[in-house]
Amino acid sequence: MEKRNWVIGYSNDIGPEKRAIELVSTEVGKYLLRDEGIFAYHVLPCVPAADLPNDRNAIVLGTLSENPILRRYIRQEEVPQNGYLVRVMDHPEKADLKLALICGASSANVFYGAVDFVDDYLASATPTFDSFLKLNNELFCHSMPDYQHASEPSFRTRSVFTWGHPINDYQSYIANLARLRLNQVIIWNDYLPINARDVVDCAHSYGMQVIWGFAWGWGQKCAEANIHDLAAMQDAIMKKYHDSYRDCSGDGIYFQSFTELPFDVIDGVTIADAVTELVNNTAAAILREKPDLHIQFGLHATSVKNHLVDIARVDDRIEIVWEDCGSFPYKVCGQQFTDDDSSKRTLTDDMIRLRNYGKTGLVYKCQTTMDWSRGRVEHQTGPYVLGKMSSSLMEHDEHILAPLWRSFCVEWLEHGEEAIALTRQIFSDTHGNNNMCIAGMLSGGIWFPTALCAQMFWDCSESFAAMRRRVLSRNWVRI
Repeated sequence: MEKRNWVIGYSNDIGPEKRAIELVSTEVGKYLLRDEGIFAYHVLPCVPAADLPNDRNAIVLGTLSENPILRRYIRQEEVPQNGYLVRVMDHPEKADLKLALICGASSANVFYGAVDFVDDYLASATPTFDSFLKLNNELFCHSMPDYQHASEPSFRTRSVFTWGHPINDYQSYIANLARLRLNQVIIWNDYLPINARDVVDCAHSYGMQVIWGFAWGWGQKCAEANIHDLAAMQDAIMKKYHDSYRDCSGDGIYFQSFTELPFDVIDGVTIADAVTELVNNTAAAILREKPDLHIQFGLHATSVKNHLVDIARVDDRIEIVWEDCGSFPYKVCGQQFTDDDSSKRTLTDDMIRLRNYGKTGLVYKCQTTMDWSRGRVEHQTGPYVLGKMSSSLMEHDEHILAPLWRSFCVEWLEHGEEAIALTRQIFSDTHGNNNMCIAGMLSGGIWFPTALCAQMFWDCSESFAAMRRRVLSRNWVRI
C-alpha cells in the first residue's frame, strides 16, 4: 500500500468537528508526512467530503445529517444515540482502496470517534511480526485491517476537578481532557483568571463545559470558620460573586464550604445543619438573579456522613458533588485505603439515593495533588493569567512529578478492579444520570491512572483486563 495515498474528508470544520479533523491529521500525519533522515515534507490533504478524490484511501468524519458519504454506508440505527461509530473497511466501490468512517451522533461525538480511531484503532492496526515486535513506522505501509466499534458513554457527565495553580498550558490541558472523552472541567481559583474567556472558548471548541470554583467559607483551616455568623459569610460570598463571577463566561460555578474536616461539629454547631443553611440561603439569592445558573456544591462526606437527613434539605436545584466518601478510589493514596468495601458502598448508595439518583456527583481521587500540608502552595493574591507558562517551567514540573505518578500507577494497577466494581454499582443505581469526577492536578501529560479512570467513566461495562489493555496500548498515555 502506498502510505501517502490518504485524504481526510469532512463536512463541518467548526467546533468539535474541527478539533476531530486536527486530531486525525496530527496523529495520522506522524506516520505519513516525513521520511526518516531525509529533508522532505509531505501534506495530508483535508477536503470537504463532496470533493473527495476517487483514487485515494479516505478517512471521512461527520454526522449522518450533514455527510452524504456516511449516509451511503452507515444506517442511523448503527450509531448509538449519544455516541459514535468507527468503521474501517475495503472501499465498496473502489478496488484496492480503504475507507475509514468516523460517524458521531453529535459534533462532540465526532471528536470522540476520532479519539477512538487514533488511539484504539491505530494501536490495534500497528503491524506485528514473528517476535511480537510492533513496528509503528510501518503503520499505513500495509493494507489497513478492518475495524468496527460503536460506543457511547456510561455516564452523562465526566468531569475533572483541578486547581488553577498547576495548569501550565491551558490549551494542551483541555485538549488532553477532551481526548480522554471528558466533557466538563471544574477549575478552582482564589481569583478569576484574566484570560477566563479564552479558556472557556477553548473548552467549548471541544464540546466541554467550564465550571469556575471559588470558596464559600472554605479555608485551609475550616474549623476556624465563624459558624455563628452565616449572614456575614453569605454577604462576603455574594460580593465575590457580583465582583467576579456573575458576568463571567463559563457554564456554572462550583464552591466548597467548611466541610473538609474529620469531625461533624464546630463550636457546638452541627456542620451539616449549618452548611445546609448557608448553601440554601446563598444559592437562593444567586438564583433569584440568575435562575438558570448551574451551581455545584463540593461536599466533603467525612463531616456530614452521619447527618444526611440535614443534607437532604439542600436546594434540589444545586448539584452536590461528593468527595472523601471512603477508601480507594475516593482517597488520594494507598496508605489511606482503610475503609472496608461494604461501608464505602453503603455510603455511596446513601448519597446517590439522597437526591433520588440525580443532581449528584462523585469524586474519584488517587491522582497527583498539591502539597497543602507543607506550605508549598501559595493562595493566589490577585487575578492572574491561567495556563501560559514557559516551557522550562513545564519541564521542571514534569521532572518533579514523574516519580509521584509512578506510585499512583501502582495503586491503580493493584486496585483498579475495585474502582470498576464501584463504578458499575453507581451506574446500575443511576443509569449514568450523574457526574463522575476525577480530582487531581493532571500535570505533565496524561498518565495511566487518569486515562484508566476516564475510560471507566466512558464505558464501565468492560472488564478490568480489557480496559487496562486498551489504555496501556495508547502511545500517548504515560506510565
